[in-house]
Amino acid sequence: MSKPTNPAKDSILLVDDESETRDHIRPLLEEYGFAVTVAENAEAGLKQVPRLSLQLVLVDLDMPRMNGIALLNAVRRHDPDTPVILMTAHEEDPEAIDAVRHGAFHYIRKPFREDELLSLCKRAVENWHLKVENKHLKQLIENPGVAATPARPATSVRPERAALERATVARIIQFAREAIAKLSTPVLEHALAVPAAPQTITEVMRSVLLQDPVEGEWAAALLEGAKVQRELLEEARGALSADEVGSFLGIRRAAVDKRRRQGTLLGIKLPSNDVVYPAAQFGARDVLPGLPDVLSAFRIDDPWMQLDMLLAKHDLLGGRTGFEALKDGDVERVKQLVASVGEQGL
Repeated sequence: MSKPTNPAKDSILLVDDESETRDHIRPLLEEYGFAVTVAENAEAGLKQVPRLSLQLVLVDLDMPRMNGIALLNAVRRHDPDTPVILMTAHEEDPEAIDAVRHGAFHYIRKPFREDELLSLCKRAVENWHLKVENKHLKQLIENPGVAATPARPATSVRPERAALERATVARIIQFAREAIAKLSTPVLEHALAVPAAPQTITEVMRSVLLQDPVEGEWAAALLEGAKVQRELLEEARGALSADEVGSFLGIRRAAVDKRRRQGTLLGIKLPSNDVVYPAAQFGARDVLPGLPDVLSAFRIDDPWMQLDMLLAKHDLLGGRTGFEALKDGDVERVKQLVASVGEQGL
């Protein structure tokens, strides 16, 4: 795993009451390029939170007096955008799972592989940067005459890089203003009715692209396809990375990739070439019963089409989706359904 090239180090607060764990994790994160502050308990960590500009808090779940959940809640009250990763020694930890549902970025089981921890920390910090950059851009768009507070001091970025960023932001803002001015009121109302900013951008850009008489329909179709794919993943309860699937199943990432290649896990390749795994294919502790047999019964190879079919409700399954039928143990009927669809979807 390559180290960050940003000269300004991202700051991580590491909280664990076991000195052995702190002494192992701290140099690992520092070698990767993070600035690490350690605390031996949650109370000491809580004192550090307002003093530091944090991009991540990595905290042990089980500590005396104040535990990791209490620190998670305190961090979220201070800054809800700061990601928190919980560490737990329990193989099945309902408390950690519930914490993820209520705001923790993720949890990781001890003992963990070094590459697994680094990958999770890297994703959490990237998520923090994305949120800050989105706020920055929104502030620039809403108040073009006022400089937004940058995520980093100006001195942390080379002058030529800073100039490129400013020029890019200025061009995007100019294009957005001109494009939005051409759109009808109903289009803008529809775009603002969606719940998230990326969906608003998608709706606006699609309407703008359709105004181009030459390339517009083709580009808008590509954008619409990306929108449909995003909606499929949302309908599938989100997607997990290979590292997250490995952590859930208790296997290495290489084993996850092997299962995908063998056709016993449904993996989706994104435009970034990253492979993600729809969460709907997993039960409480493993993949849904019969999923490998169902995947092998498909006569279509496109994983997006496979996902779409398993998410749709079918009369053959009594109005259930393929995933719901698998949860009910109705494997043979799902196999019969997917095998009935040929290469042309007929």
